[in-house]
Amino acid sequence: MGKGRHSSPARKMKPMILVFCEGDTEDVYVNLLKTRYRIPMKIVSKITGQRISPALIMRHIKNERLNGNDTIHTFLLYDLDVDGISEKIQRCQGIMICCNPCTEQWFLLHEKEQYAFLTTEACIQTLKKEPGWEDYKKGSLSETQKQRLWEHREQACARAKTLTDFENPSAPLYHLIGLRSMQATEV
Repeated sequence: MGKGRHSSPARKMKPMILVFCEGDTEDVYVNLLKTRYRIPMKIVSKITGQRISPALIMRHIKNERLNGNDTIHTFLLYDLDVDGISEKIQRCQGIMICCNPCTEQWFLLHEKEQYAFLTTEACIQTLKKEPGWEDYKKGSLSETQKQRLWEHREQACARAKTLTDFENPSAPLYHLIGLRSMQATEV
């Protein structure tokens, strides 16, 4: 008699983090975290810009999932300086990480406290006055800037936690910094 085939156990993937973000600046930062954290998770960022919708998120989750038991944590990393974006992302499933006015507010919190209202332009100009940030360009980070973001992440988290989410200024990216002990919503 021939040997019977053994059924293979269902493939299980590592827990996954999907970060839906507005643009290149957010994507570059998420990729920095991905290279620095050595945790058994797959981190994928998806630049969706203004096209963010519940259907788009569910389509990406479905494409990433190997089976129905996979753990996928979703985050929505968007700047609130764009009209109507807050309403769009509130309809989506995931943890909202909304920077107000922009992601550069988070970078600024690595360098100093910032409690006063800022426009996007003022935030970027204030950031550029800090050592190591003089040559900052949206959508990219120098090695010096990456190092400063990594070394000062705990101070930025503490500063960000004193701000009110969705108000100007705010930058709750400490939710991504706490990846090791994440209690995120599972999809």
